Amino acid sequence: MLTQVPLDSTLAETLDEWARAQGLSLERVMDNAVRHYLRQARREKIQTEAEHYRAMHAELRAQYPDQHVAIHDGQLVDHDSDVEALVRRLQERYGNTPVLVTQVSSQPVPEYAVRRPQLDPIP
Repeated sequence: MLTQVPLDSTLAETLDEWARAQGLSLERVMDNAVRHYLRQARREKIQTEAEHYRAMHAELRAQYPDQHVAIHDGQLVDHDSDVEALVRRLQERYGNTPVLVTQVSSQPVPEYAVRRPQLDPIP
């Protein structure tokens, strides 16, 4: 799928100059820039969700001890003792949107997994 995105002319010229100076195509520079932006945005979202998890930890510990929980937009959206089943449901519901998945332990230090778009098949 090809999508055209209009850019400010000064930004477009700067990107084009940068690409030529690096010996790269403009498309490659843009692809790298967008991927970097998305990685950073996902990291920030997971960090925010981890803060929400820490704030909810006592309640989660009382209701879901040792289970895996999913936090999205500051809310508990799912839980399961089987992390793979939980991740499959999250993938179906949220696609590539980052969702914090962590096991509720005795301490509120999150052990989180960032969901990936693809799951390995279960043997």
